[in-house]
Amino acid sequence: MPVSVDLFKSAMRRWARGVSILTTRREGGILGITVSAFCSVSLDPPLVLVCIDRKARSHALIEKQRSFAVNFLKVGQERLSELAAGHSGEHGNWLEAEAHRKAETGAPILSDCLAWFDCTLEAVYEGGDHTIFLGRVQAAGHSEGRPLLYFDATYHKLAGPRPARSRGASRDES
Repeated sequence: MPVSVDLFKSAMRRWARGVSILTTRREGGILGITVSAFCSVSLDPPLVLVCIDRKARSHALIEKQRSFAVNFLKVGQERLSELAAGHSGEHGNWLEAEAHRKAETGAPILSDCLAWFDCTLEAVYEGGDHTIFLGRVQAAGHSEGRPLLYFDATYHKLAGPRPARSRGASRDES
């Protein structure tokens, strides 16, 4: 017997993760959606994946635009996360009022985020009630700051001093 949806969601809330927003172009502006399922897939070529609910407004736009960006949020960007989650009404995740720019693909990159990946759509896979979008990273960058974390349906931040930067870490602001 499969696990219930409620039990599955309750257990998944125990997985601490960074807050990320997928952005893509829409007619007349940009659209953002918070994504909880994001990971790197390959270093060579550089590939990432995101999983998007088929009912989400951004779902069809990703395939239509053939590009997207994934933006990692910093502490202090909780409001931006709430907007992209659609908690502000029907047009809440229309983010054209948010500072952004473009890199290689033309997908909107949110300003002042912790890190970003500008991707072309590489492949699309079925994943139950979600679609798995595989993106080839065309440009990436990062800035200083502390990650915004999400755990048990609440935002969190790391405690204590900032960890020392590892050797060989680089910054690529295209």
